Amino acid sequence: MKNMWKIALPAVVLLCMIFVTACVTTKKKGQETSKGKKAYHSFTNKYNYWFNADELFRLTTDKLEEQHKDNYSQILEIYPEAAADPTGVRADLDKVIQKSAKGISLHRPGTWTDDNYGLMGKAQFLKRDFETAEATYKFIKEEQDPQRSSKSKLKSKKSSKQKTSDRKKAAAKKKKEAAAKKKAAAKERKKKAAAKKKAAKNKKKGGKSTPKATDTKKPAEAPKPKDSEELKLSGANPYDQPMGRTHDFPSAMIWYGRTLTERDKYDEAEFLFRELWENRYFPKSLHDELATAEARLLIKQKKYELAIEPLSKAVELTTSKKRRARLSYILAQLHERSGRYQDAYAAYEKVLDSKPAYEMEFNARMQQNAAGWANGKTNSDAALKNYERMASDVKNQEYRDQLYFSMATIALKDGNKKDGISYLRKSLSYNKNNTAQRAEAYLKLADLYFEDEQFVQAKAYYDSTLTVLPADDIRHKRATEYAANLKDIARLIQTIAANDSIVRVFNMSDDERKDLAKAIKKQREAEEAAAIRNAANQPAGPAKAPAPVAGAKQTTFYFYNETFLKKGRKDFSRNWGERKLDDNWRRSNRVAAGGPDDALGADSTKNNAVADAELKDIFSNIPKSMEELSVLHMATYEAMYQLGTLYRDRLQNNVRCTGTLEELQTRYPDTARYEKETWYYCYLAFNDLKNQERAQFYYDKLIEKYPKSAYARTLTDPNFLNATKERERDLNKYYEETYTLFQKGGYKEAYTRCEEAPKKFGSQNPLVAKFALLSALCTGSLSGNDAYCAALGQVIKQYPDQPEATRAREIARVLSCKGFEVDEKKKTDTPIDDAFTLEDDKLHYFIIALTGDNFRLDEVKAAVTDYNSEFHKVEQLRISNIFLGTDTNTPIVVIRKFDNKEQAMRYYNEVKSQKDFLGETAKKTYNKEMFAVTQENYRRILKNKTLNGYREFYEENYLKKK
Repeated sequence: MKNMWKIALPAVVLLCMIFVTACVTTKKKGQETSKGKKAYHSFTNKYNYWFNADELFRLTTDKLEEQHKDNYSQILEIYPEAAADPTGVRADLDKVIQKSAKGISLHRPGTWTDDNYGLMGKAQFLKRDFETAEATYKFIKEEQDPQRSSKSKLKSKKSSKQKTSDRKKAAAKKKKEAAAKKKAAAKERKKKAAAKKKAAKNKKKGGKSTPKATDTKKPAEAPKPKDSEELKLSGANPYDQPMGRTHDFPSAMIWYGRTLTERDKYDEAEFLFRELWENRYFPKSLHDELATAEARLLIKQKKYELAIEPLSKAVELTTSKKRRARLSYILAQLHERSGRYQDAYAAYEKVLDSKPAYEMEFNARMQQNAAGWANGKTNSDAALKNYERMASDVKNQEYRDQLYFSMATIALKDGNKKDGISYLRKSLSYNKNNTAQRAEAYLKLADLYFEDEQFVQAKAYYDSTLTVLPADDIRHKRATEYAANLKDIARLIQTIAANDSIVRVFNMSDDERKDLAKAIKKQREAEEAAAIRNAANQPAGPAKAPAPVAGAKQTTFYFYNETFLKKGRKDFSRNWGERKLDDNWRRSNRVAAGGPDDALGADSTKNNAVADAELKDIFSNIPKSMEELSVLHMATYEAMYQLGTLYRDRLQNNVRCTGTLEELQTRYPDTARYEKETWYYCYLAFNDLKNQERAQFYYDKLIEKYPKSAYARTLTDPNFLNATKERERDLNKYYEETYTLFQKGGYKEAYTRCEEAPKKFGSQNPLVAKFALLSALCTGSLSGNDAYCAALGQVIKQYPDQPEATRAREIARVLSCKGFEVDEKKKTDTPIDDAFTLEDDKLHYFIIALTGDNFRLDEVKAAVTDYNSEFHKVEQLRISNIFLGTDTNTPIVVIRKFDNKEQAMRYYNEVKSQKDFLGETAKKTYNKEMFAVTQENYRRILKNKTLNGYREFYEENYLKKK
């Protein structure tokens, strides 16, 4: 045993010395890293740093992919993990970067350094820190490329001893070559001398001289390449590494191209991808990833047709079924965009063959059905039956909104607009939380109603679209413009319809009014009965009301106003409490009601009689005299004129413009208030419609009756319009100069210019109200509070309907001018509108109410902005502030917007205990209240000018656990 230890001990000591030597992480200058050291660094780096970082990166990628929600109504994201919000996983990605950096710094001599660099760049990419990721990959390209092994690099790797040895060898070689050259030259001289001697001897003999020997020298050999070491590398793949590994450089270059794509450096990315395709050493195993990245580059540039080729290549090359399914689905979408429905059908078949997740499988089947119909494989009836069959499947209940939207698409393409609209309404009624699909249905309905010139419904649907359509969607701008243009048009249409209804009721006999009142009462009872029946059929527990369908066609009759119904129910509840709808509800000994049908009663004809009180209440707003009726007619006249001009100015719809204005003249032939303006617009509209006869008719009328009007002079004098524009420019310049003087403190000079403005530009110039308000502001600075209040009162009196009057009233309230004081008693006695509604799926705001005097509003807003920029950058939350009523000591910070209650409450639970959210510290805290609130409830809070009432509602419906 002792002899064994004597033999083994030296061997163990020797092995330990070798191991310790290999573990040294530093080396002397000029010393080459030994193979043992390289093996140690590679092994340690791989299993201590790279492996852990790679595992964490894979888990993070899976988490982001699960977090991403696909929108199948748009082209799917090629990389769902990159499209997801990385806020929740930034800490994990930072760990990946830290582990990779540590592996590089401690084990650089190993062969896994390239993998560490690549992994670091990937983590930076998923964090959306594209600038840093680009710098990382640029370094990899310049410093880590195995193909860039030039002679200088090879020499720099040699030790000083090797360099000395090489120099000696080169010198010896040079000396040897010189000796050989000298020997060859002597031999050649000797040969030439012998030949010369032989020739002379032959000459003496008189013989013919022999011909000169031909030059038998062999052609010079091609020079060998100077860098013989590079020649050795040229035959081998520079990306091959020991143990069958491949260098990470090619993969890193694909990610580099992806980074350039995200930074909109499209030309650089395209050039890089072309270089990689032309590189004969680029690994074939990465061709699918390269093709996918190239397709992403083209899709981001909206070059959909060009993206089909690399995407098809990626589909064929990828070995992952999950990846193939996604890429095939995107390929099908691109084929559909180009109208190649047969190719789209085949691509959807590949999706189904890849056995994807059920959501993708469902959408592929749905779209394949549509592609088959578009390609002529099936007819409309068969396609619709397939959709109906899919809708009846229990597994597809949550997807019925998408099915009915697809059915609407087929119906509309067949020209069946009525069925198309019906399917779209069904799509909305079945929609639960799919905001993307809801946005598509809203926008489609808005466009359909706009095409049919049903502008009230179109306006409502455009408004609904904007509540769910992302701001970065390319269609958001169009929807915003249409909604803005239709705002006043829809309001005027409704005003005219309501006034016409009142006029019809005014002209009715008493019996006709009673019949109408009975019909109204019957309709109300039917609606209430339906509400009770629906409530009875609802399952127990808190039920979620279906999302209301915006733009639903409403009757134009004035008294079918839902606001009045709500008010009546509220008044009833205030007096009688919450009572079940049944007969004889006042009696204490009434028979207990059974089911909902018993409560409704089998025969409602007995209750159809309308009492005088009810009749009076229903028709309370009907004019009592011809004078009141004439006021109503004048309101209709003004509304029709404004509507006619807006049809041309906002919508360029000259047909509706002329139709409305000519109807205006037919209805009110004796009213000349807007006569010349009406004729002028009719002339312009008919002229654009190429109806020269009607255009000339209005031209003649305008010139004959109003020859000196601005409208007539515009048509007859070509220079008049230019002169008017010049005068308008002078007026605007004069006002700007005056306002600048006011801002700089030149109150007296500014006041003088305001007084001179009517003399220079006329008392009816477009800016007369602005000059009046500016004059009042100057008065306040020059003459004190009493004169200031008097000047503000004059502005309000002279220009009651102008925005300047509204501003003057606000200033007067702040100054507590006489007649504008805030009545505290009135404020407390004003009833609060507490009809708050619970709409979980509707758009939500987040509001913060601050009280006290220990905060600065700008600092709070800055802190909230910084917090949102760091943790909620993707949501693009906007921040603003308001004051409830006139109390400027209690500001409300408003953060908008969240898609639904769930998102708003998630934000509430996140920030409610965060000190840095509002910029608070351990020593500095604020008195604050935080609420999530729907748009409708937010409007009620502003109307009430207090949070009273909403606090209780919020506590009951948002904070209590049910």
